[in-house]
Amino acid sequence: MTSSERRSEEKRRRIGAPPAAIPDDLLFTEVLPRLPIKSLVRFRSVCRAWRDAVDGGAVARRRLELTPPAMLVIPREDWHTNLAERSSELSFYRLLLAAADGWAPPTAAAELVLEEALPGGATVTHEVVPTHCDGLVAVATRAGVVFVCNPATRELVALPQGTPSARDDACAWGALPAAVAYDASRGSYVVARYFYREFQETKDANGNFVQLYDIGHEVFTLGSGAGAAAGGWEVTSDPPHPIAFTRPFCTREAIYWCAHADGEDALVRFDLRDRAFDVVPPPPGADVYSGEQHVAELEGKLYYADYVDGTGVDVWVADEVGVGRRRPEWTLRCRLDFGYGALCGEAVLPVADDGEEILVAVDYRKLYRYSERTKSLSLVVDMAKELVYEREDGSLMYDDGDGKLFKHHVVPYVESLVSIRGRQ
Repeated sequence: MTSSERRSEEKRRRIGAPPAAIPDDLLFTEVLPRLPIKSLVRFRSVCRAWRDAVDGGAVARRRLELTPPAMLVIPREDWHTNLAERSSELSFYRLLLAAADGWAPPTAAAELVLEEALPGGATVTHEVVPTHCDGLVAVATRAGVVFVCNPATRELVALPQGTPSARDDACAWGALPAAVAYDASRGSYVVARYFYREFQETKDANGNFVQLYDIGHEVFTLGSGAGAAAGGWEVTSDPPHPIAFTRPFCTREAIYWCAHADGEDALVRFDLRDRAFDVVPPPPGADVYSGEQHVAELEGKLYYADYVDGTGVDVWVADEVGVGRRRPEWTLRCRLDFGYGALCGEAVLPVADDGEEILVAVDYRKLYRYSERTKSLSLVVDMAKELVYEREDGSLMYDDGDGKLFKHHVVPYVESLVSIRGRQ
């Protein structure tokens, strides 16, 4: 053996045998799901199996299980400043909260996740209603168009126009909401909205307000292939009662809308599997609050914020109704005492709950923390006064309180790889 051959043999002995390949099931469920989104987007080009797993298979679903929930802020100018003014982009910011240190108060910052021009040169009015599911954010606009975005993967699509609603003019001050949900029975994501074929408000002989209406409901399946979805809007069975202007919420089983049923308030439940409606009761004595956001889904549970007087809000919690059980068992989670003058009456939305603390976004301006241990409520951040939003061009956007007011829409969020267009 020559000296060169001996050196090569010694090198092989030092290095040892080549490492065994990682099995695909371990790679797709434990290794890739823990990597940053940007890395996974690049890894799509390795091979077809990796691309399929990243786009909508094992990696995407497992990453949803491993990723802790966060919060997104979507700042929009308050439509009161200029009802007709529009903008050509949507901006999504991650709300970063730093814990209090000693006597120092907690701090908050907004990190830009995505600022994207609307597709096709579209513009959007300031008033929007955002909803979230598995990293997808559906943004219903006052103009009637619904946009769906995955801020992590930078996908943003405009859905085709749905059925025109006769109540659009009656609700000129707001946007008819839309819900985004995962239909496990069909393995697809859907967007749902309601519309009115006819809507009138009049008075009966006794002077009481009476609603004359014909309400409809439709779903849009986010699909495969080019474009935003496979197919178009599918008209479903009609809701049994008029739906109140408030934010819907979704579980793995159903979409819930607030409604007014035969003189009493109720929740209208749209079953995703059966594509049919049912009526379930809200918490005992609760009213369908006239504000825009007061119901939510957190970790598979239903949340309902109910005003009890001018200063307090009861937060109720229930498990998903589920198959064979049509009445949710509501439990009072806590009572939030904001004090006189703290509530404007627009929105109280639970956005996080770890069992020890619950976070609620109030009136599109403030974020409060309720401590189960101390039974106390504290202000985490006044978004209108403290948050500064840095745009992609380096300019700053903030609520100056002098004719340029903002609504700071907060939604629960999880960074994910879920594709709007599906596998390509």
